Amino acid sequence: MITVILSAFGLTAVTVTVHSVGAVASISRAARLRTQRRHRPSRLGTELLVAQLVSILLLVHLAEALVWALFFVLVGGLPDLESAVYFSLASYTTVGYGDVVLPEPWRLLGPIEAAVGVLMLGWSTGILVTVIGTIYRQRFPSLMTPMGRALGGRE
Repeated sequence: MITVILSAFGLTAVTVTVHSVGAVASISRAARLRTQRRHRPSRLGTELLVAQLVSILLLVHLAEALVWALFFVLVGGLPDLESAVYFSLASYTTVGYGDVVLPEPWRLLGPIEAAVGVLMLGWSTGILVTVIGTIYRQRFPSLMTPMGRALGGRE
């Protein structure tokens, strides 16, 4: 049990580190692209920027799930990388089909990976909300005024 808990903490630390590096890289890229496109980028340019951000974040999530999958193969918990990646993604995203499972000594890692996945997906959601909110504030400044003025009323 101690081995599993220590493994979970180690995997979590690696996952958070990968996510942190990926988050900073994706935000830096989005900021750099946004400032290169003058004050008001085209509508398509904005959508492509958000699509790139989402793509980078998805790749980060895939890398994180791959870390867990490699661990499952290395400890002999799953027979091959394909099964391990499938199990890891199902756990990480909390889909949890249950058709591939870890052996009893390692089975606690599935729900722990799910909890870590929820946290990392929430982190990415926060990034997207911040970036999209910034874009909307710049593109639609009238929507960002107090509610009375935004709806045409007086304050």
